[in-house]
Amino acid sequence: MRASRWGIGFVLVAVLVAGCGLAGGGGGSGSAAGESAPNAVAGPAPASQPAKDAAAGDPAGTVHLAAIGNRIVRTATVDLEVAKGSLGDVVTRATDIVAARKGIYVGSTTSVPSDGRPRGAVTFRVPVPAFEGTLRELKGLGTYRGEKSSTEDVTGQYIDLKGQLAAWRAQERVYLRLLDRARSISDVIAVQNQLQQVQSNIERLQGQVNYLEDQSSFSTIVLNLAEPGAFPGTAQPRGTFAKAWHTALSGLTAMGAGALVAVVWLTPLALLAGLTLLVMRAVRRPRPAAPVAPEPGSTTG
Repeated sequence: MRASRWGIGFVLVAVLVAGCGLAGGGGGSGSAAGESAPNAVAGPAPASQPAKDAAAGDPAGTVHLAAIGNRIVRTATVDLEVAKGSLGDVVTRATDIVAARKGIYVGSTTSVPSDGRPRGAVTFRVPVPAFEGTLRELKGLGTYRGEKSSTEDVTGQYIDLKGQLAAWRAQERVYLRLLDRARSISDVIAVQNQLQQVQSNIERLQGQVNYLEDQSSFSTIVLNLAEPGAFPGTAQPRGTFAKAWHTALSGLTAMGAGALVAVVWLTPLALLAGLTLLVMRAVRRPRPAAPVAPEPGSTTG
């Protein structure tokens, strides 16, 4: 029993050292340490596990990952102007277009501001291969008023997370085998404590992998819909005279705004200058001379 405890303790120290190297150095070196430990402790894997273990690593410590292709996260926000009173109908048609391409309706919001022109936004998730075609069809539902799009390549991040996950799963198998061989309560508790930390890391990494898989498998499309006049600057003048009139009015408005700013800024200064002038005049105003009293004995005549 004492020899068994010493053996399990030695393996635990080796696995802990390998775990520290895994946390600090990424997935590749951790996988090698994780695989060497189970080979030393438990010998060859059972016949039912070779395919599963081969996905995590080989005796040389190399992590093998299946071909995953590029992982691209794409998003697009499109502004469309729709006919008056057709906001709800456009949302329904957009939902049908996305559903036909195996997409997902996420949600929508609508509002009627004080100007009485309804606005709305609807969000969809569509498979990456159908992104371009779906976006093209959705743009045809109204008058195109603008677009914002972004593309982010997360392939490197995804591969790194998958490598770390494979290495941590290899360490999990080590602790599970040690747990089967534990012969005392203290050994079981020691192995379970380390196993819980490893499984916590596995859950965290798996959550990140799932998120990247979802974001790179389904692209996000947001439609901003509004009836005529709701988008700023949508009404453009037509014709030479109309454009000249519009330019003149814009210039006059700008001049009026500038004059208003000048008045607001100069009025306090003018009041302060006037008050200062009044004070200075009051200080400099000559005072009347006091009457001189006649000397005693002097006569007037």
